[in-house]
Amino acid sequence: MSTMRPPARPSHQTRWPLWLSSMLLLALVTGCSSQPQPANDIGRTYVPYESAPSEQTPEQGGSGLTREADDGGKVIEAPEGIPDVRPTVVSYTDYNDPLISVNRAIFAFNDFSYRYVLIPLANGYVKVLPLPVRNSVTNFFYNLKSPIYVVNNALQLEGKLACRNLARFLINSTLGVAGLFDPAEAWFGLERAEAHFDDTLMAWGADYGMYIVLPLLGPSDLRDGASAITDYFLNPINYLLDEPERFAVRSVDYLQDYASDAERYKTLYDKSDDPYILFRNLYLQSIMRDADYE
Repeated sequence: MSTMRPPARPSHQTRWPLWLSSMLLLALVTGCSSQPQPANDIGRTYVPYESAPSEQTPEQGGSGLTREADDGGKVIEAPEGIPDVRPTVVSYTDYNDPLISVNRAIFAFNDFSYRYVLIPLANGYVKVLPLPVRNSVTNFFYNLKSPIYVVNNALQLEGKLACRNLARFLINSTLGVAGLFDPAEAWFGLERAEAHFDDTLMAWGADYGMYIVLPLLGPSDLRDGASAITDYFLNPINYLLDEPERFAVRSVDYLQDYASDAERYKTLYDKSDDPYILFRNLYLQSIMRDADYE
């Protein structure tokens, strides 16, 4: 028995969706590139690349951990996302730390985990993978989490930044080989504009609540803790993979994010008489800094 084959569709009917998609992508990229960039981005300023030791100046002390201050003495270069500080950080008297006993216990657990698990793994990660490869891994995970930034840009009513992040995601996912490279910034001038749910809450006037220390994640607060939960559900990894692959990928993401700060953590910890107070002051200092940018 002969079977009837459905008639083939004309070639122009199969090509037009591809052409339409290409034109929409081009229009989006062109529109976002032509829009003026906001003077102050809403959200965190992402530090995309590590500095190779050979690229560090003598003023940085060679090790990349300390540098000379303008008025003499040493300044410790603090972990990514918080200001460089002296070992004697400004003390805050208006902190809200009612769970200090619990926080100290979690802080001690984290320190043990960092020193005997995460820091050795981070050092191995840095030694095994050359800097360009590590930068590409960072680019990949940053690009993969673009939906988090787009949603929070929209919640903050920052349409230009949402447009920019969406264009970056489309460009880097295609021309950037699944996000391993960043042609969106290199070719189109679309800079990163990282935004999380805590930035959204801050934009709408929510206070940080109280200081808490989260297992493995470290210093945090109620606002940032809510952000961690929200960002978790917005992370595409949760919907693209099943266990145990999901856990493995998220572990690599956590490791690559922590690797560049591993030695800085040890330096800050070892130079303080009370590391818990030092890291709490550093965190509160970062909150005050972010509030000044609002």
